[in-house]
Amino acid sequence: MNILAVFLGGGLGAVLRYLTGLAVISTRFGSAPATLCVNILASFILGLGFGYFSMRANIPPYIKLALTCGFCGGLSTFSTFAFEALRMFEASEILTAVVYITLSVVLCIAAAALGVYAGRVL
Repeated sequence: MNILAVFLGGGLGAVLRYLTGLAVISTRFGSAPATLCVNILASFILGLGFGYFSMRANIPPYIKLALTCGFCGGLSTFSTFAFEALRMFEASEILTAVVYITLSVVLCIAAAALGVYAGRVL
């Protein structure tokens, strides 16, 4: 049951990732804005789940796995983030790359913290 939950959650997360990429207007930075958005969203949802699940012991493990490992794992795109940052450096867009990396790290950590707080309050 746990493997099926991760599989289904991961598939849904990956589909949302793909749809987010389609929704973002192409810029000179390619899919970087979509990657930043889904990484922040996945960080928030993972934090929300962690906060919510930590306050409730009666939630089945397969539900937790579907949301955290599955959905957030399929949605978050750290490898794409790393590749996009590398492409910016290679294009001599040093300032853009540094801003992108900084925003990604800071906003994702903030989103995770906000999610944990919200999950505990719910």
